Amino acid sequence: MAEKWIAIVGSSRKGKNTELITDYIIKALKEKEIDVEKYILSSENISTCSGCEYCIKTGECNINDDVSKIIENMKLSDGYILASPSYNYNMTAQMKALLDRTFCLNDYSEGRWKSRLSSNKKAIVVGTCKGKSKESMGYTVEGMKKALLELDIDVIDEIEYYDTKYMPVEMNEGIEGRILERIENNKKI
Repeated sequence: MAEKWIAIVGSSRKGKNTELITDYIIKALKEKEIDVEKYILSSENISTCSGCEYCIKTGECNINDDVSKIIENMKLSDGYILASPSYNYNMTAQMKALLDRTFCLNDYSEGRWKSRLSSNKKAIVVGTCKGKSKESMGYTVEGMKKALLELDIDVIDEIEYYDTKYMPVEMNEGIEGRILERIENNKKI
């Protein structure tokens, strides 16, 4: 059976740096016969977590919006691409709101933590940044990665792209090929 992945793009700038890199990853995954469904968070109806703790008891978030659909697809998918530009040294508010809501995927019912997701889930995390260094990226990639690791998801690759101010992805002639090769050579996919 073919794998199914979902791509979650936290950028509001459609067709720009973060989405372009995500699309290159999707193209590479499709070459491996992996089906990918893409969500653009700025196009989704997203409510923030209210901290009600309903999910701790039930495993379900009591907020019914588009995030509920994404979380249901996370349960069914084999892998994820999480991609966000760096806004003030961190992921976008939309990505943060989504990841806060994935708290319902944590199970504390037996007095200890375990993930409500089935095992063997994997992810690729993408961060883009106008700055020229890892310091400019801040916690963007680290924050997304930490939320996934908390759910026992294997982060199999981290892709960071810097200097979008002077070298946007669309002007970088070699980036698509390098990403295709990187995904092709990743033995965990």
